[in-house]
Amino acid sequence: MHSCISVRPSLKKAAKLSVFVLLAKTLIHTQPAMAQSRNVSVANANNSIDPVIVTATRTPTRANDVLADYVYIGPEEIADAGQTSLVQLLQRQRGVEISSNGGSGAIASVFLRGANSGQTLVLIDGVRSQSINSGSPSLQAIPLSIIDHIEIIFGPESSLYGSDSICGVIQIFTKTGDGPLQVGASTGYGTYGTSISDASIYGSTSGDQKIRYSLSATAENAGGFNTIATNNSSRSSYNTSQTMGYTRTGAVGKLSQEWSKGQELGLQVFASRNNGQYPVFSSSKPIGNQINDVSTYAVFSKNQFTEKWKSLLQITQSYDLGQALTPTSNDVTNSRQNIYTWQNDITVGKDQVQFVAERRVASVYSTSSDGGISRDQITNSFAGAYQLKRGSHLGNASIRNDSISGYGPQTTGNLAYGYFFTNHLRANINYGTGFKAPSFYDLYFPGYGVPTLKPEKSRNSEIGLHYEVKQYDFRLAAYSNSITNLIQYSGTSPPCTTTQVNSAPNYGCASNVANAKITGLSIGGAIRSEYFSLKGSFDQKNPIDERTGFVLAKRARQLGNVGTEYKTSKSAFGAEGTFQANRNDYSNTGYMGGYAIFNLYGNYEFAKDWSIFGRWNNIFNKNYQLAHGFNTPGSNLFIGVRYAMK
Repeated sequence: MHSCISVRPSLKKAAKLSVFVLLAKTLIHTQPAMAQSRNVSVANANNSIDPVIVTATRTPTRANDVLADYVYIGPEEIADAGQTSLVQLLQRQRGVEISSNGGSGAIASVFLRGANSGQTLVLIDGVRSQSINSGSPSLQAIPLSIIDHIEIIFGPESSLYGSDSICGVIQIFTKTGDGPLQVGASTGYGTYGTSISDASIYGSTSGDQKIRYSLSATAENAGGFNTIATNNSSRSSYNTSQTMGYTRTGAVGKLSQEWSKGQELGLQVFASRNNGQYPVFSSSKPIGNQINDVSTYAVFSKNQFTEKWKSLLQITQSYDLGQALTPTSNDVTNSRQNIYTWQNDITVGKDQVQFVAERRVASVYSTSSDGGISRDQITNSFAGAYQLKRGSHLGNASIRNDSISGYGPQTTGNLAYGYFFTNHLRANINYGTGFKAPSFYDLYFPGYGVPTLKPEKSRNSEIGLHYEVKQYDFRLAAYSNSITNLIQYSGTSPPCTTTQVNSAPNYGCASNVANAKITGLSIGGAIRSEYFSLKGSFDQKNPIDERTGFVLAKRARQLGNVGTEYKTSKSAFGAEGTFQANRNDYSNTGYMGGYAIFNLYGNYEFAKDWSIFGRWNNIFNKNYQLAHGFNTPGSNLFIGVRYAMK
């Protein structure tokens, strides 16, 4: 078992070599394409006003026809992010909260609509990126600067994607080449010794047998700050003088050829690493390193067999490798997923039918001073969906069955109906179910895991209202989500054995001891004119642990965002604010007060294709916490220069 997942297979090396060799070959033939008129694909030219959304239906869908509640983060917003990490950018979105034990390189959690971090599925260019061991994504390891755009879908999506998507999906899209050769690069420096540099090249050849290519790379480094706050109850056992820095690197490559009209064969590679320092709880007060490697590899074939039948056959590998390195320990976790997917989209009149068959083989090998895990799990899945469009009426229905080795099949479904009162005003009503399979840690970790754990399950109902024109838009969603079999720590017997209760280091076990009820109202909107724009959002929710009656840990009842921007053909300047009400840490202890932080950003094109940019985060130096007893970044400035071929 160890050897099969601790050594990366030859497919990964072959994929990497193919990208660079074929990319070099492709660039020789790009000159004719540069003379053609630019024709950028949807993936790279998506408009934040009525964009094309892929994640909500597994197919490109005009946003106005998407019945699920969503947030779209476009390339311009990412380019303006400066020193902001992916997790920090998500914090500024409607319906999203985060938790972190420090700065950009620290382990972080993202909560959609008050749900747990592990109840949100993360995809990178359509490939799962989730630790099978912990059940959560390593978002802190993904560099923001090599991302093109992001889609956040709220509500259960298990009927499309299976386990983990109880409360939503976050899909990260990298650049896809299409059109003349494009080259870009940027570098900058800021507070805490932060330096970020990135470069990219992408485009395609012309002609019938088009070759699309893209390659991006980035490197980040920061000296950081000390993360132990003065209110940390264990402060005497932590290092309170040394700063906690990080390094983060990443690269992504794509290469495909349309060898005949409607027939495309390609591959893609994504790899990133985050090495973040953290204070170790010990009388000797050492500094540890948390290292996370996230990578995905895919080979795909897109085929249009007939005018009405499109097929996607894809083979992927996904890795989440973690290492906690201290002077006295070296805990390692290797998590791998092999996924084989065949998706068929068939047009029936104005409607579309979708069939998906999927096989996922998950493996974990971990070692630690407290024990280890060496396990495999196989999931065979079949899904079907129907998208209906009849004049002012829209309808979606989907169903999926996931047969998981160890505890049998799980069936989920989703129904949604939308009605256009006018061309711009639409209402919708949705109902869906979801599930999350227990993590390998909860199932099998020595002294803590319980192999008989049940999957967490959810039932979500919501209604929505969506209005959008060129000058302004408005979105409202009211939802009620019931989550049963919530897996939490238990220190009693039963459900734990007497041995588990009396044994270090956990003194307890994983158990389906809780249910959660999350109700809420999410409102967002924007106003736009020729030069100015104003946007804002507000969420009012009640995320309750029904066993204790407490608000779920690190979740607030109110949160919101506001932003304004002035933009001309050569410059853009903006201001934004994020606020969150008070929260408590675990077991309703560790009170964290509410906060509001404000940021400024801008960019100016001083020569053709060249611009300077800057960002000032937390301009009022607000002292706030996202995990009780741990500091967050103070006021910090970042300035850089960017080259972007136009």
